[in-house]
Amino acid sequence: MPIPLPDLDDTSYADLTAQAQALIPTLDPAWTNYNPSDPGITLVELLAWLTEMLLFQVSQVPPASTEAFLRLLNGPDWVRPSGASLDDAIRTTILGLRERYRAVTAADFEWLALNTWTDGKKLARVHCIPRRNLEAADPAARNADAPAHVSLVVVPAQGGDSGLNDALLQFLNLRRTLTTRLHVVGPVYLPVQISANLALRDDAVAQDALADARQALLDYYDPLKGPAGTGWPFGRAVYVSEASAVLERRPLVRYVEDVQVTAPGAADREQPDGVLLEAGELVQPGATPLVAYDATGQSYPS
Repeated sequence: MPIPLPDLDDTSYADLTAQAQALIPTLDPAWTNYNPSDPGITLVELLAWLTEMLLFQVSQVPPASTEAFLRLLNGPDWVRPSGASLDDAIRTTILGLRERYRAVTAADFEWLALNTWTDGKKLARVHCIPRRNLEAADPAARNADAPAHVSLVVVPAQGGDSGLNDALLQFLNLRRTLTTRLHVVGPVYLPVQISANLALRDDAVAQDALADARQALLDYYDPLKGPAGTGWPFGRAVYVSEASAVLERRPLVRYVEDVQVTAPGAADREQPDGVLLEAGELVQPGATPLVAYDATGQSYPS
């Protein structure tokens, strides 16, 4: 359906004369004769008639002018496609203007990578972090505020190649603003270890219960699955309370005790309530040495 051209001004001759007469008492209170025979009213009606003609001409944009406007929007070499009407050309141009091309906000970088880039299907997830240079070798520099820097963290899907990041960087460099310094990097995976004691139901098989609990944890912290089915959020901490809740929801578990979350090799990340992650990091769950015991207190080490 063609886009209807707007009426730039639908004010009529009657509207113009009425508006002018409504101003007379404010501008000249002594003027009280509003009959057509009054010279002042005659002048008001003449000006209203001239104004209505001008407004009519403004609304009548000739096809040649419309073609010129479309050429300004599409580029000097633009030519209306053969067989396309002027309304079709207007619609196509407006739809093109509404499409994202420039990368200005974090959402722009993510959307262009997943939806406009020709190899976007090779990406499982992307996450844009403004004011960070995640390519820096120094950890302090990676976490420091970096004005004008933008880092795009890319999680490749199956079949992603080693040159994926460089190709995406080249694509986005043509669309970023001039002063933006873009970095396209892969995620950093932090190994996380979770341990707990599980009290099982009377009819539970310990090996089955442990396998089910381990898989639940792996799925919950998985970079592509996660708690909402979209992957574990970048940089989100791993809390003891969440791990405990995941285990308590398992059908073979009655209750959970002594839940601990640690980061082997990164003790500085460990907190009383969990493990902290930096921007752009994801969880790489390691071994989960769960211990199950039944109602009688019989222990089943993993």
